[in-house]
Amino acid sequence: MGYRGKSLKALRETKQIQLRRISNETRISMAYLEDLEEERFDRFPGKFYFKSFAKAYARSLELDADEVMHDLKLAYEDWSGERSTAPAEGSEGMREEGILHRIAGILQGPGRVESR
Repeated sequence: MGYRGKSLKALRETKQIQLRRISNETRISMAYLEDLEEERFDRFPGKFYFKSFAKAYARSLELDADEVMHDLKLAYEDWSGERSTAPAEGSEGMREEGILHRIAGILQGPGRVESR
């Protein structure tokens, strides 16, 4: 799927879920949730907390927590230099297209999204 911070924020807003609600459910501060959505990785106290917060955030949106955490972990590793391979050219656009397609599906309801 290619979940990233801004796409998760867009999905959350599409579902009309307030960040305060996620904060109350997960007991994660609003600041860290905002940092997650904006991919401000330097503000997390460490990779363990980042991964835990990403999973909890995904569960609050009823998404596959492992998939979301995996995608955000790759972004974190790119930022931190832990991962040396760059994504293939054009893959970012394909991810965004997939995310927009998924958001359209949520807005239209089950079984109403046309295949690409």
